[in-house]
Amino acid sequence: MSQVTLPVTIAPARAGGVVFAPGEKFFVRRVTLVPDGDPAAQVALALEGLSPFPAAQLYYGFRTNAARDEALVFAAYRKNFTPEEIATWVGAAAVLPDFAIWLGAGTATAAGLSVREDGERVEVIAWDGSSVLPAVVLVRPKGAGERDALIAEAGGKAGLAADAPVKTFRPAIEITREKRDLILRLSAGGIEAHFDETTLGRADIRDKAVLSERRLMEKRDTLLWRGFAVILGGLAACVLLELGELATRLWLGAQQSEINGQAPIVKKIEEAQSMSKRLEEISTQRLLPFEMLAELQQKRPVSLEYGSITTKGPWQLDVRGQGANAADLTNFESDVRHLEAIEKVEVLEKNTREGVTVFRYEITFKPGWHKAAGGGS
Repeated sequence: MSQVTLPVTIAPARAGGVVFAPGEKFFVRRVTLVPDGDPAAQVALALEGLSPFPAAQLYYGFRTNAARDEALVFAAYRKNFTPEEIATWVGAAAVLPDFAIWLGAGTATAAGLSVREDGERVEVIAWDGSSVLPAVVLVRPKGAGERDALIAEAGGKAGLAADAPVKTFRPAIEITREKRDLILRLSAGGIEAHFDETTLGRADIRDKAVLSERRLMEKRDTLLWRGFAVILGGLAACVLLELGELATRLWLGAQQSEINGQAPIVKKIEEAQSMSKRLEEISTQRLLPFEMLAELQQKRPVSLEYGSITTKGPWQLDVRGQGANAADLTNFESDVRHLEAIEKVEVLEKNTREGVTVFRYEITFKPGWHKAAGGGS
């Protein structure tokens, strides 16, 4: 399904605060996990199957349920974010999609739909009643579609009855801290999402290597502060206890040596900061791979399998694959040519061997086609 991505107003984040990324930029799916396995590795593997792009080209995060047999995965193509947006992430405690309020992962919610609207977008969450995680998450900018149509779409994707209950919530989110946990809470409605240090790290969409280096930097800062406090205490003891001056100086020297021993860690942190700056200079060129692929999916027959899909510029896909039915492939090619969003289709390869037709198409979309097509997750 196509997606309309509208500009958002970016406000600078306070150091240690939470930044919410626009939900309409994310592709959201609920996946099954092996409880005893590493959830992060399983999510990365699932993304390879769900996305035409490797995980290294995505900003993504996830939230598991308590049993760790399910996860809600949300991913966005990195080039969908401008350097100005990414600049607001530096120093933030977490960067989460703005639908993170629904990731409480507590008790299962009864089957139905939850709707939240603010001045810019509409958020519809579908619950199937069998999981603590949402079955479907749809976020659209206002004007991309009627509210009732969006509710019907979410309910249909979740397999809900047409008369499934719909609850509307106020948009304001309150952010609080309890000990080391981050808590998101709707101002009315009793909806809460708790994130401890582990779950917050998994849900944070930023580059995982950068986050790891950031945690090292925080540990370094803690060590340096403790060392500095110890030195101050030693100096005060020198003033009060002149007789212990010599012993105190030796002790302070040992502490200073310990601080100097942190120099290799400081060097690594400086390298991580340099890498972060490079990430902030990501090209502003926008690609819409998920949306282009969704347009083709409307016409793809079951017998046709994609082998690889590669973007060639902002409006072009290089599609390779094979089909067991030559007639289905011919119909698919014709149907794609007649799509309103398509400018042209070039056949680069089409060979039949042993009953299997191997093909390669270069499909060019019309510039600006997505602006009139409506949004999608």
